[in-house]
Amino acid sequence: MDFGTIVGLVAFAAFIFYGSVSGQFSASLVDAHAVFVVLGGTLVAMLINTPFRYLVKAVTQLRFLMFNDESVDMRRAVPLLTALAEDCRGRGLAALKEADPLFANGFLARVSSAALEYNDYNFVKHVIEQEINQAADETNEVANVYRTLGVLSPMFGLLGTLIGIIGVLKQLSDPESVGSAMAVAISSAFFGIFLANMICVPIAGKIRARIWLQVRLKSMILDGILEIMKGSIPMVVERRLQSYME
Repeated sequence: MDFGTIVGLVAFAAFIFYGSVSGQFSASLVDAHAVFVVLGGTLVAMLINTPFRYLVKAVTQLRFLMFNDESVDMRRAVPLLTALAEDCRGRGLAALKEADPLFANGFLARVSSAALEYNDYNFVKHVIEQEINQAADETNEVANVYRTLGVLSPMFGLLGTLIGIIGVLKQLSDPESVGSAMAVAISSAFFGIFLANMICVPIAGKIRARIWLQVRLKSMILDGILEIMKGSIPMVVERRLQSYME
């Protein structure tokens, strides 16, 4: 569980609650016009701009991408792979069959299986590195969904404001209605900017950090298995893995 995400969500909820109670935020800041233009326009633009499967991933994988913490697995990886190296020294590569099938979402088991099946250092290294890079590219595309949302929503907020101002200009002959009409117009800009900077940009930034941690963890596991394939002693495997923690 990522502690920073939890703290951020709690702080976000407290921010909204205090703003509502203290009168800093009011219901007039978000109205049907703002929601229709910003959310509707952004959704249509995203459907045109982004392959549908990445939109689905951006929703279905959000909990996993926001709350998992690879740094915990990285700390566990050192003793786990060192113990695996000790088993392999005594029993050969067949001990890789007992690799934890759940560790790092099954990545350790996949690398161990490749090492057992092919027993070719260069081939395993090439194939798994390709898998790591492809997985990072896929996750980066999910991050790009939120980056694009962060760009589009303020633009549609501005568009909603322009539409609202046109309505204001049409009502200049009725001074009593100008104030409320202008409030509706400005609320679109507020909603678009708020959506981008409080939701979309932070999520994109978190996913970007997760990509780096995922690559680091997987590279750590791959290096550990490759050292085992080379027949390195457990002390060498441990020192090799500790370099990722420094």
